[in-house]
Amino acid sequence: MVGFGTKSQGPSKLSIVTEIVSSSILPRMRWLLFFLFPFLLHGFYEGNPGSPGIMNAGFFTSRNPWIKITTGYLADYTSNKRYVASGGNENFDPNDTFKEFGLHSQLGTFSLILLERLEFMGTLGGTKERAKWHDQPMRDDPLSIYFDFKSSHSFSWSAGAKVILLQWGQTFFSTDFTYFEVPETSKSYFQFFQQSEEAAPAVKQRFFMKEWQAGVGLASRFWILTPYVGADYLRSRMKIQKGPATPAIFYENEQTIGYFYGATLSLGPKFFVNFERRVRNEFAYSLSTIAVF
Repeated sequence: MVGFGTKSQGPSKLSIVTEIVSSSILPRMRWLLFFLFPFLLHGFYEGNPGSPGIMNAGFFTSRNPWIKITTGYLADYTSNKRYVASGGNENFDPNDTFKEFGLHSQLGTFSLILLERLEFMGTLGGTKERAKWHDQPMRDDPLSIYFDFKSSHSFSWSAGAKVILLQWGQTFFSTDFTYFEVPETSKSYFQFFQQSEEAAPAVKQRFFMKEWQAGVGLASRFWILTPYVGADYLRSRMKIQKGPATPAIFYENEQTIGYFYGATLSLGPKFFVNFERRVRNEFAYSLSTIAVF
């Protein structure tokens, strides 16, 4: 006896193609995107672009996806801000003072993570400036302007936000914005002065720094390690107050586009260590520790 019914069908062509793409092509694309991202794109500490997504377990929030709070420590060393100056007079070119201007910051960090997608970040702490000088002018010219510089750790702070725009499994693409400031203080100052007898005495010419940056980055998690790469746009400015021998001097970063790369090491679901390197618009590296609550 022959029965009549629906003939059994194998998997459709569409399902076969979908399975091949998800199991074979997408993992390779993740590696390809990770290594090619800096070439496709052709400042202050950026942090891991995927941090809102990878820090998903806290001491008190367990695996609650709605909210996380993090705290930590950040050591940031900038060897050269790549500043160029405007201002000066016929006897003084501010670009002939220092070759390099750098920062050494030690900061406490904190952030609020919402929905494992959005992170609001901030830092508070101290920053010390350092300068590598050009040679002083010749002593036989009474109109030459000499310079001196003093610095100690002074208050600095930053604030910003980061949002994950796209996610493929454990690969994250995000964008961020950060504002960083070192207010003026009497403990850190420049002095520009002349050696002639008629010249006014040297005074402390205070300075302050302000900068903001916007960036994009790609991160991919492989077990306990999450490497990342990205690019940013940086606008950094330093103003030195007017003195008896010089007008107010404004320095700005020479290069605005820069690159960064780094990696986050997971020491368990609640502790992380991050290393980062930044190049082109500034030369810097950072080490940070993070605890999730």
